[in-house]
Amino acid sequence: MPRLTRRRRPGGTSHAAAPPGGCPPGHGHHGQHARHTPDPQTRTAITRRIIAHVTRGWPRLGEPIVRHRGQFCYVSAVLPGHREPTPILRLRYQGSAGRWATGIYRASTGQYTESELPASFGPATGTPEQGVDDTFVLYAGPESGR
Repeated sequence: MPRLTRRRRPGGTSHAAAPPGGCPPGHGHHGQHARHTPDPQTRTAITRRIIAHVTRGWPRLGEPIVRHRGQFCYVSAVLPGHREPTPILRLRYQGSAGRWATGIYRASTGQYTESELPASFGPATGTPEQGVDDTFVLYAGPESGR
């Protein structure tokens, strides 16, 4: 069990510093802290799910490129007429394999945003497959493999 250390706050008060990799007990984030990351088994399972979902729904794109970094899962694909993979979405882990925040890649800024998806697409948090459905349709058109 990691030990908590005390740090001085400006003004003389102290607080418990977080152990490596997380918040101190009772911190109040309830699984939503930025340091929560999926374990290797979850990453492998999510990668397989995303690849299967994209290749079923958009077979003309081939296999997507899925990579993980910290709490994020990035998905790219080679779009028709392109030679290089195009970033499409970023999923942010929310504490379980079935709950991820969806961010879409904005080519105009070169950044991902979780606030730009149309509300009519559904909630900004859901399964990886929902995130793929909500973003791939904007980049690659409707599903064609079903």
